[in-house]
Amino acid sequence: MVEIWLGVLTRKSLRWASFATIEALCGHIRKYIEAYNKTAKPFVWRKREVKGAQLKNNLRNLCN
Repeated sequence: MVEIWLGVLTRKSLRWASFATIEALCGHIRKYIEAYNKTAKPFVWRKREVKGAQLKNNLRNLCN
């Protein structure tokens, strides 16, 4: 679940951002966390079903 949240942080806040200091980066992350926590909801874990054709393609790719 941490990886999911870090992906959200990266996509919504850090991508294309530039910081002059580590302190500026940390401050930016803290502000994002404060804003995020106001509307945060638990992640819903979903297991994706793999169909037969997808499995065959994956196995074929592994063998190459």
